[in-house]
Amino acid sequence: MTTTDFAMRPTMTLQDLCEYFKANLVPANPETMAEYIVAGRFPFAVGLDPPQQGRGQRKLLISRAGAYAWLDDFLQTDTIKI
Repeated sequence: MTTTDFAMRPTMTLQDLCEYFKANLVPANPETMAEYIVAGRFPFAVGLDPPQQGRGQRKLLISRAGAYAWLDDFLQTDTIKI
């Protein structure tokens, strides 16, 4: 898959989100970013912690367009899109 193919997807992975932030010189640690998402700190993403009893992983849904718009607004500039 090419970079253009990924840019056409409406959602992004946590790794994609971290790479996007870092490309724009904003520090981004995957664990911290996931915690922000689960806590509802980012309006462009939603997340669930794994069940208390189970050994599942967090479930995250991250909007690519929402992340782009949010960081553009946060930095008050057009960001580098990946």
